[in-house]
Amino acid sequence: MLIVGIPKEIKENEFRVSLTPTEVDIITNNNIKVYIQSDAGLGAYFSNIEYINAGAIICDTIEEIYKYANLIVKVKEPQEYEYSLINNTHTIFTFFHFANSISLINAMLNSKATCIAYETIIDSNGNFPILAEMSKIAGQQAILEAFKYKNNNNINDRITIIGVGNVGMASALKAKEKGYKTINLIDKNFEKIKNMADNGFNVYDFSNFNLTKLLSESDIIIGSIYNNGEKAKKIIDNYMLNLLPVDSIIIDVAIDQGGITEYSKPTTIANPIIKYNNTKIYCVPNIPSLIPHQASIKLANVIYPYVINIANNNYNNEIISGINIQNGLVLLKSLHF
Repeated sequence: MLIVGIPKEIKENEFRVSLTPTEVDIITNNNIKVYIQSDAGLGAYFSNIEYINAGAIICDTIEEIYKYANLIVKVKEPQEYEYSLINNTHTIFTFFHFANSISLINAMLNSKATCIAYETIIDSNGNFPILAEMSKIAGQQAILEAFKYKNNNNINDRITIIGVGNVGMASALKAKEKGYKTINLIDKNFEKIKNMADNGFNVYDFSNFNLTKLLSESDIIIGSIYNNGEKAKKIIDNYMLNLLPVDSIIIDVAIDQGGITEYSKPTTIANPIIKYNNTKIYCVPNIPSLIPHQASIKLANVIYPYVINIANNNYNNEIISGINIQNGLVLLKSLHF
């Protein structure tokens, strides 16, 4: 049986924690030992004493977590400081988004650890159960962030949502709730979205022509395309960027996988904006951390059954679908550049 370790997230402006005291209590009641770094839950408003009462053992440093535990349960990908702490005895369970970082891929290959990525776990219905929970939050917050960072925003601003999966759908519904009048949806699977026209949305089949036309007329653009583990395609080229209206904003939710414009690169909650001419490009890769308490509860609730199974070496098909790297080998086909 593996020992669970919960390190404090050290990615900049990441305030979530992977497991809350509620889920730790369930895990320890399954006779699984849990170590957690001191104050790991503080950013999400969970105290050390709550974890102690749930049966966890507090460690002072991140080094201790990696030393005593072999199933490391995180929120975001290991940071460079953590690379040297990871070895072939570890299973790392977290959001990896490997396609956006060659250095992360190489570090995990060299460590020979087992890397199970939340974002590539697929259930029997073809859904992404862990990714979906954070995607819904990211989609809702994307609209709120656009409202926050756009000058002179109002409900007459025209919105285009590129990709209507969990992120895109959540953005669409939040935009409608906020009272925006013009909400355009564009997706390569037109059959999936065509009925949304009955609910007041404008729907479009994905093509360069349609995308270019919509971008030239949109004040807020939500980029929410995700293909299982693949690097995001740069679907908004410089020609399209130059067509955007003055004071438009792109919320590039696909930044975890590399982003959808040539100028997209990861930013932070503290400094989220890249400026291009008269356009703002928002490239925060951990948008759910804006509401860390709620996001941590949602994440922990969906991952804890997987944690219990992995700790017991019960690798079902869903868990197997999440294994990206193991024993120095890349197992996820989309990572073979």
